[in-house]
Amino acid sequence: MELTDNGRYSKSKFKKSYSQLAKQLLDHTLKDLVVAEDLLIFPMDLSQRSDLDKSAKIVESINNKVQFHNIVGFIGNDKENMIIRSRFSENNSDYFFRYLLQRVLNINIVNLETGMSSEEFFYQLLVYIFPKYLNSAMQKGIYKEYQKHEYNNSNVKGTLDTARHIRNNVPFRGNIAYTTREYTFDNSITQLIRHTIEFIRSSEFNKQNILQNSRVTQKNVAMIIEATPSYRYSDREKVLLFNKRRVLRHAYYTEYQLLKKLCLMILTGQKRGIGSGHEKIKGILFDISWLWEEYVNLILPSGFTHTENRNNNGGVKIYRRNYLISKTSKKHRNRSIYPDFYNEITIIDTKYKKLEASINRADLYQIISYMHILNSERAGVFYPTKNKSSLDKIGDLKGLGGTVFKYGMYIPQNTTSFEDFTNKMRHSEQEVLDKLLVEFSGED
Repeated sequence: MELTDNGRYSKSKFKKSYSQLAKQLLDHTLKDLVVAEDLLIFPMDLSQRSDLDKSAKIVESINNKVQFHNIVGFIGNDKENMIIRSRFSENNSDYFFRYLLQRVLNINIVNLETGMSSEEFFYQLLVYIFPKYLNSAMQKGIYKEYQKHEYNNSNVKGTLDTARHIRNNVPFRGNIAYTTREYTFDNSITQLIRHTIEFIRSSEFNKQNILQNSRVTQKNVAMIIEATPSYRYSDREKVLLFNKRRVLRHAYYTEYQLLKKLCLMILTGQKRGIGSGHEKIKGILFDISWLWEEYVNLILPSGFTHTENRNNNGGVKIYRRNYLISKTSKKHRNRSIYPDFYNEITIIDTKYKKLEASINRADLYQIISYMHILNSERAGVFYPTKNKSSLDKIGDLKGLGGTVFKYGMYIPQNTTSFEDFTNKMRHSEQEVLDKLLVEFSGED
C-alpha cells in the first residue's frame, strides 16, 4: 500500500496492510509517539511549527477513512515497515523530498540514491543529520552529571565506606576508603556520543566528510573526544545497554535526549535495520511543510525578511505601543505576527497545501490581516503544484486596498532520474525569478 503526505485512504485497507503499526500510530499524537516510541521528528523541536504541534497526528481516523498530514519518512518495527512519501513522488522515487533535503539540509543525495532500499536510505539519513543534532545539543555545553567515585587514600573528602575500608585497610596503613559524588564530562551520555562519532569515522560514511562539514561540527567532535578519555571500543555494548534503560528527564537537556535517541538508532540500526529489533516502533519523520518553507527561503529574491515564529525572530508588532495587561501589576505586552516572508510592499506565506482551486478562508483572512498591519501593496501564498507554474491574481481588496495573489510552483513530473528532476527543478526556480522578481521586489 503506497502512502503519501496528506493522503486519505480506506481505514480497513490501511489496517489490513499495517495491522501492527496501525494500532500504534492511528489517532496517537506526535507528543505521545515521541515519548513512547523510538521516533525522531525533524525539525527537532515540535514547537517549531504552529501547524505541526504536539497535538498533531501522523494519521487519524475520519469516519471510515484515515488521513495523513504533512509528514514524510520511515516507520517500522520487527515485522512491518511503512514509508510515507511526498504527494509528488512518482513510481516510489520521491525525488521531490530528496531534493528538499539536499537543498535545505545540505545533504549529498546523489551519494544516497543509487541501488538503495527505502529502509537503507532513511537509515543513512540518520547518520547525515547527526551533526545537526550534535551541534544543537552542544549549544548547552558538554553534558555533565554527578557520578560516584571510590577512593582509598589519606585525602578524605567524601563519605566513609566502612565495609570497603575494613576490607582494604586492616591493619591500618594510613589510607581511608571513601566515596564522593563529582561532576564529570566523561559519563554515559558523552560516551554514547563518542561511540557514534567513532562508528561514523570508521565507516563508509567518513568518505563524505560528515563530521568535517563545518567548523562548528569539527569543534564539537573534538570537545567530545577530549571529554571522554575512558573511551574503549570494547565498551560499546555496555554503553548501549545502559543508555537504553536510562531516560533524561530534565527539560534543560531536551536536545541531549534527542541526540541520545539518534545515537542509539544509528548504533543499533547498523546490524538490524532502522525499524527492527524490539517491540517499539522506530523511525525518522520529516515535517515537509517546514522543509518547503526553508526551501522557498533559498530561492526567493533577496530583500525579504524571513520570520521565525519558533524563535520569536522577525515578528511585526500589532499595536503601535504596548498595552496594559494588568492595572495592579502594571505589566505591558504587545502581540506580534509572523508572516513567513515580507518586504516593504509584498507579503508571502508559504503553504504546503493543494491550493490549485482556491485559497481557503482561514488562509485568505490571515494574509489580509498581514497586509493591513504591514500596510503592504500585495500579499499571497506560495505553494507546490503538479500543474504549470502560475501567478494568479485573486483580486483587489475594497477599502484597505492591495492585491491578493497565489503562486503555484511547478514540481517536475515524469522525470527519469534524480539528475533529470534536479535540472527541471532549476528551471522552475528560474521561473520564480523571471516571473516574480518585479512583483516581489518592487523593481522596475
